[in-house]
Order: sequence, then structure tokens, then C-alpha cells
Amino acid sequence: MAVANEPGRLEDETAYKLILAGMDLFGQYGFKGTTTRMIAEAAGSNIGSIAYYFDNKTGLYLAIARHIARRMREVFGFQGDQSTPDTLDRGQALAQLEIIVRRMVHQFAEAPEARRWLMLVIREQANPTAAFDILYEETFERVHIHLTRLIAVVMDRSPDERRVIIEAHTVMGQIVFFLVARFPLLRRLGLEGEFPPEVVETAEQVVISHLHALAPR
Repeated sequence: MAVANEPGRLEDETAYKLILAGMDLFGQYGFKGTTTRMIAEAAGSNIGSIAYYFDNKTGLYLAIARHIARRMREVFGFQGDQSTPDTLDRGQALAQLEIIVRRMVHQFAEAPEARRWLMLVIREQANPTAAFDILYEETFERVHIHLTRLIAVVMDRSPDERRVIIEAHTVMGQIVFFLVARFPLLRRLGLEGEFPPEVVETAEQVVISHLHALAPR
């Protein structure tokens, strides 16, 4: 089938629709609460299509995890091995961190696609399954290690230090929270709907200021 110019779209239209429908339903009802019939109906397909493309419900669930992991790598710019050159200085590390932060804040604060990932990813954080291993090994770990290495340069410490690893985790948590807790922040700011550009820009500046504060005085 023809492929539209839509981010993350699979070559096969039916498989793509099953991925999206499953992502929404698994996120809303969990693995046990979601049936193959529910997914097929939401995708506008027949129930046998799940077995055809993914073998079974578990196969579809794991395929969704791989799809999310791939899309995260694409939108965050983590496609290959992310290495930190030994010659990187603090200013260069901060510059790279600023690019990453702006890209991630934009995705989590503004892009609708990330909201489709949200509930399934949160469920896997709370109660890990084999899908968590996919998300962790294919995306979370890569991003975390790269951020840790850059932050280690900023802090002039080893990337293996527990403090540095936790600092990287805190930075990621700050950014993700703009998606997880978007509605409380919108209400607190007296806003509805979407974050306006100036709020997203301020969020970027706040997180970046925290990164600069990590440098030794």
C-alpha cells in the first residue's frame, strides 16, 4: 500500500493502524483489559489481521514498544551511537545539552504524537514487562547514557558516579513532566488547550538554567 508522509508510518497501512489503535487502547486499559477484538474494531480491521501481522496480542504489544522506541530515537535525534569525544569541553557539552533539551521539551510539550506514547510508557515504568526491556534497551538507556556523559563533562566528574547518573535522570524527569503533568500546569497558568510558544520557550530556558548550574563554581 502507498505510504503517506506521516512520521512513523509503517509501509503497510493495516499494520500501522493496528499499531496506533493498540497503542491507544493498551495505554488506556492495560494489556489485560484490552482485547484483540477491541483493537481490530478501533483499527477498522478484522480480528485475524492481528495474527497475520503480529502472531498474537503479545506480539502486537511488543511491536508497539519497538515502534515507540524507534520514534523516540528519531524525534530526539538518537539514531546512531551517541559518543562524547574525549576532547569535548564544558561549553561544547552545554551546547549539545541545550540542543537536546530544546528538542525534547518541544516534543513533550507541543507534539501530539508523544501523548499517544504516554500512558503505555507510564504503565511500563510502573509495572515492567518485556516491552519495558525494548523501550529501555533501544531508547531510554541510550538517551540516559548520552546525557550522563555530557553532564559529567559539565560537572567535571566521572559519568560512572552515582550523583552524575541521578543528575541526568533528574533532567530527563523535568522534561517528561511537561507531558505527564501538562493539565495541572496549564490550569496553574490560567491556560487551556495547548502550551503557547512563549511557555515552551520559558520551559526550555528553565531546564537549561539548571544545566548551567551544574558547573563547578
